[in-house]
Amino acid sequence: MGILKTQFQQADTDAFLWVQKKLCKKQHVPVVKAISTSGDGWCYPIIAAIALIQNFNTNLMFLYACLLAYAMQVPLYILLKKKFKRNRPQDFIASFEAKIKPSDQFSFPSGHTAAAFVMATQIIIFFPLFSIAAIIWAILIGASRVLLGVHFPGDILAGLLLGILCSLLSVELLSLLSIF
Repeated sequence: MGILKTQFQQADTDAFLWVQKKLCKKQHVPVVKAISTSGDGWCYPIIAAIALIQNFNTNLMFLYACLLAYAMQVPLYILLKKKFKRNRPQDFIASFEAKIKPSDQFSFPSGHTAAAFVMATQIIIFFPLFSIAAIIWAILIGASRVLLGVHFPGDILAGLLLGILCSLLSVELLSLLSIF
């Protein structure tokens, strides 16, 4: 298992360094920071409130599904962070410095990405008309975390999977409870 973990870390580090070298341009940092900030959590209640205002009864289900998904995602995210204790790129790669200060010590999985994919998945399920915008937004949040140097690409993939799985499970549980 140690060899597999080492190989994964090396591949992830190589991918991270490639992104930093080829895609991360100083002039783009303000835009990338703004995209990342949109995943800080402040806009999720706004999205839910707008949905409720538009059609209260139908969109109440959206709100329930979001709340249940986040109620699963956040503890799992914390558990995985504590279990894996994966160093952030600036703590792993000598002489690398992130463009922002991370919100916590460890990098695996990306909480911003997990939360963004919870919301994007719920939007895809409940408001398919906005699917493309939601998925692009979630992908951009994940990419911004690598571009800002606070996550490896593998952290983003793990956050993506965590967010999608928690969203799908929340909808399934609410369906089983006959709330839908």
